[in-house]
Amino acid sequence: MGWLSGAQQVAFARRDLETLTRRLGAAGVTASALDPGRLASVDQHSAAVRDILTMDGGTLGVVDLAAYAQGVLDAAAEADWTPETHHCSPCPTGEWIALRLLAVCALAEASPADDVPDIDPLLFS
Repeated sequence: MGWLSGAQQVAFARRDLETLTRRLGAAGVTASALDPGRLASVDQHSAAVRDILTMDGGTLGVVDLAAYAQGVLDAAAEADWTPETHHCSPCPTGEWIALRLLAVCALAEASPADDVPDIDPLLFS
């Protein structure tokens, strides 16, 4: 998405993450549906994602979170897992995937709206 302005990147990333949140919710994967132990797991997943994205000076903005979520979804699709098939998927790591994506969505909700400046990167190339 390097050719998009910062504001466009944020808008598209937020749209993708909101869509993912709706897909997870429709599949019954929501924080309100989790017991305290699994909520603690979401917290641990959030910390892991935060560490992964901020390692080496990265950011925890919605653009990076959306890209990370897409990577998780791509790997999950290879294992025949989607939010819609979460409860009937034969994928042995399906619970991990669901909790990781729920954590990414929670981090995105807490992320500020202006985490990427509205500067066209082509202006500086």
